Amino acid sequence: MIEHLYTTPVYSNFAKDYQSLNYHIDKVIDKVDFNYKKEWGATHYMSTDFMKKINIIKKLGLNKIEKEIDTHLRNYCNELNFPMRDYASESWFAKFEKGNYAHIHNHGFADISGAYYYKTNGEDGDFFFESPNPYLSTSECYIPLSQRWEYKPQEGKILLFPGWLKHGVKTNNTDNTRISLAFNICNKNNW
Repeated sequence: MIEHLYTTPVYSNFAKDYQSLNYHIDKVIDKVDFNYKKEWGATHYMSTDFMKKINIIKKLGLNKIEKEIDTHLRNYCNELNFPMRDYASESWFAKFEKGNYAHIHNHGFADISGAYYYKTNGEDGDFFFESPNPYLSTSECYIPLSQRWEYKPQEGKILLFPGWLKHGVKTNNTDNTRISLAFNICNKNNW
């Protein structure tokens, strides 16, 4: 018998009626101001609210998407046997035009991080995770477990993962503009 110890729980599921959610975002996306974060250089655009720590979901009144994320968050927490009660969140939009990418990073202070894919053609930059165990590649039998895990974005998909898990986005080599809604969630006692 093999015991799979120290696994990393990643959640992926489609939002219910995501066309309706996207319609609500369509109505407000023109109000979002995008810019590069100076410290990162010309990697990708972030909604400027990100720099001010403003919750863009609340600011734009995206109540339906907030409820949808809450549903998936509670499903994820149920699988973890963690009773999510009150939590605080922050959110922002990320935009990737041709040549843009997201460097490898984590959201270490967040209990749970996530993304909702609003606009993508599925070829405009795969999301990826790095292995949290740096020692897997030191032994030949574990090398396959040490590779990056890549996720092809799909409109309407929600992805949830531990905030400490290193991740990034591969370069968008298409002429399509990809936009995702990213968020961090913390138990209210830890915020």
